[in-house]
Amino acid sequence: MPALKVEYKNAALRVELETGGSAGLFINNIQRMHSSLGTLQGTLQRTLRLSSSVQTDYEWHEFIEATITFNEKEISVSLCASNEEIAFETYPAQKDDDKYLNL
Repeated sequence: MPALKVEYKNAALRVELETGGSAGLFINNIQRMHSSLGTLQGTLQRTLRLSSSVQTDYEWHEFIEATITFNEKEISVSLCASNEEIAFETYPAQKDDDKYLNL
């Protein structure tokens, strides 16, 4: 399964894509949020937003947000820290049963 990984101010951030249009946000190998597209039918573009705060330094916290956009051709993952994009990756959408996305 694809995963966007980045080290950011002493924090290991990871967004994992899962089968069926699900995704998880991990901070320092702890899953902070998980979501799934559910039963949204009839739209070509679908979006998940996963978020959490993280302590990145002594008494310094930042808001982490992952935005995952699914469409017929690709999946885009954007990772932001305090409203500033720190990582972005695009993966091809797969429609095979043994792949991570079944649209």
